[in-house]
Amino acid sequence: MNNTNDRVGIHKGTSTLERARFGPGMLLQHDDLEKLNAYTRDLSRLMFRSFFGCGVVCGLVVSAKSDCGKLRVNVASGLALACSGDPVYVPSDDTFLTDEKLDEQITTLWVVLCGTKKCCAPRVATCSSDDDEATSDCTREKDTYEIRLLRTLPDCACGCSPPTDQFAGQQWDATGAVEQSDCLCVRPYKPVPTCYDSHYDGDCGCNCGKCSGCDCQCIVLAKLNKPDGENLPWKTDHSVRSFRRPVLMRDPQIERERKAAEENTSEETTESEARKKGVSKKAAVIKRR
Repeated sequence: MNNTNDRVGIHKGTSTLERARFGPGMLLQHDDLEKLNAYTRDLSRLMFRSFFGCGVVCGLVVSAKSDCGKLRVNVASGLALACSGDPVYVPSDDTFLTDEKLDEQITTLWVVLCGTKKCCAPRVATCSSDDDEATSDCTREKDTYEIRLLRTLPDCACGCSPPTDQFAGQQWDATGAVEQSDCLCVRPYKPVPTCYDSHYDGDCGCNCGKCSGCDCQCIVLAKLNKPDGENLPWKTDHSVRSFRRPVLMRDPQIERERKAAEENTSEETTESEARKKGVSKKAAVIKRR
């Protein structure tokens, strides 16, 4: 008899994830110790961008108002994910004023958050002779951020684009055509395409417009529209940002138990009515209907 589980083909491959292994008496080098950081960082990046993609996780609400011809922008504390899977963390509310007065013709501005790095605690790496200039390397790398105020939306930034002209007549926000509902879940099956479709399609990675892949380190936070009157706050449009946050589900077992209890109660009521009236259960059910 042929074994239906016999192997008919095999192909092996190699992941990009690599972890360090140590043994007794081993001479460790710089790249061995660096691999301890690299593995956990690469793993976190892979999981974050695969599970959530890129966008705002929490906070980062934007507001702006004119201040003597300049624009004062406030960004609340919060967390975002870049396309690479790196977190961009703003630990506290941040306010800044534009360097110059705004041109009166400017009616729209974009607020974009970008992740950056800063080298800290430099240290001389090797001993040098008196004739050689000593070189140093940073021993710490700190995550930093930049909040950029731009005239036009950059080609490479994670956000949600408005619908195309063929859907322009429909009610729209970042989730597509809106229905009145208590559920805040994104509904990608609506007729308007959204920036969340790839998430529900199970696509890997992230798409930031013209720079698909992991090169995009900027996240769109909001679009600012100039008000009609003077000394009024600029109108903030947050629908252009991609909001990423896990949704907590109700326990489905509780719903099953509730339905089962209702069915049992209905069954007991039917039997009780039948006993009181001296009729069969089937007749009681028919009479109730």
